[in-house]
Amino acid sequence: METERLYLRLITIDDAEFLCKLMNTKKWHQMIGDRKVYTAEDAIAYMHERMDPDLSTKGFVNHVMVHKDTGDLIGTCSLHNREGVDGLDIGYALLSEHEGRGYATEGAKAMVELAFGKYQVEYVSAITNDDNIGSYKVLEKLGFQHAGYVRIQDSDDDIRLYVLKKN
Repeated sequence: METERLYLRLITIDDAEFLCKLMNTKKWHQMIGDRKVYTAEDAIAYMHERMDPDLSTKGFVNHVMVHKDTGDLIGTCSLHNREGVDGLDIGYALLSEHEGRGYATEGAKAMVELAFGKYQVEYVSAITNDDNIGSYKVLEKLGFQHAGYVRIQDSDDDIRLYVLKKN
């Protein structure tokens, strides 16, 4: 997939170093949690255990956001079908040096278009922590509406739920 400034491609084991770096940012640990991915080998194992099954059974998995001009890997965006959230939900994460430039909005918009287009869903969900103001600002910019709170697997906290209905 392609947006104005980004290429979005499926994540591969060649992205292990990048994924490890992203998953060990302060913001990832605060907002998503420590997934115990501390080396490239851990990242490869994580991909095989957590991402590959989604690709083979659901047809989708994390996408890497690649900056068109520089070729830099700047973040990930994805579709999920996670327990505790009805339907498909989107997720995104950026390396801190790329935050605040609209890349999360671009990536999330591409995931919404993928969900509505290829997967023909009637709505897309998204979840975020109450204190992740930047994340829910992205969702609101795309037209998502706050729809309450949910509790997902492996979490003790209620998480903000957002929903965007297909026009």
